[in-house]
Amino acid sequence: MIVLFFIAIFLSFIGSLPFGMINMAVAHTAIQKGIKAAIWVGLGAAFVELFQVLVALKCTWLFEGGGTFSNVFQIVAICIFFMAGIYFFFFAKAKPQKEKKQNTEKRRNGFLKGMFISSLNLMVIPYWMFYGALLVTNGWLEKDNISVVVFSIGAATGAFLLLGAYAYLGDKVLSKSQQVTKWVNKFIGVLLFGFGIYQLVKWLNG
Repeated sequence: MIVLFFIAIFLSFIGSLPFGMINMAVAHTAIQKGIKAAIWVGLGAAFVELFQVLVALKCTWLFEGGGTFSNVFQIVAICIFFMAGIYFFFFAKAKPQKEKKQNTEKRRNGFLKGMFISSLNLMVIPYWMFYGALLVTNGWLEKDNISVVVFSIGAATGAFLLLGAYAYLGDKVLSKSQQVTKWVNKFIGVLLFGFGIYQLVKWLNG
C-alpha cells in the first residue's frame, strides 16, 4: 500500500507538471492575491481530483477502446481551453492585487474556486483510467476498494504538492514585476490556445 501510495504521488506530480488550466490558475491566484489564497485553490483542486481518480479507476472498463466517452471529453476540453485562453489573453488583470488579510470567507472562496476549476478538467479522468488499467495489468494495483482509495489519496497528494510549487512560483517569482505579470497572462493565454488547437487536431484526426 505504501508503494502504491508513492506511485500515485509520482504519477500525479508528473501529470500535473506541464502548464495546464489548474496549475496556471493557482499561479495566477498567487500573483493576484498571494500564496495563501493560491494554496486554498490548490487544496480545492486536489480534493476534487481525489474523487476524479476514484471514478476513473472504478469506471475504467467503460472507456476500453475509446468511443463516445473519449470523444465527449475531447470536445469539452477543446471548448474549455479556448474559453480560458480568451480570458487570460484579453481580460486577465496585469496589476497584482494582493490582500494580506485572509478571513474564513476568502479561504472558502479559494477552495471553491479550486474545486470548480478542477471539475472542469475532464481530461484528468482518461489520464487516470489509462494508468489505472496499466497498473492493474501489471499487478501493481488491485481492484479492491482499499487499494483504490489509497491510490486516489496518493494522487490527490501529488497534485497538491505540485500545485503548491506553482503557488510558490507565482508568489515569489512572477508577482515581483507588473510587466512580468502582464506577459505571464499573455503567455498563459497563448498556451491555452495551443492546447485547444492540439486537442482539436487530435480529435479531427482520431
